[in-house]
Amino acid sequence: MLQAGDRVPEVEVWAAPREEPQPLNEILGPGLALLCFYLWDWSPT
Repeated sequence: MLQAGDRVPEVEVWAAPREEPQPLNEILGPGLALLCFYLWDWSPT
């Protein structure tokens, strides 16, 4: 869990389906950010 003021870990994320993953720190840029992730339900049910 990140705390306020922590640096973003060096991870890659998919911003859209069928696109290459991008480094999260490049997507966010400098400054503050609030991150909310949805764990996509990959099952058809």
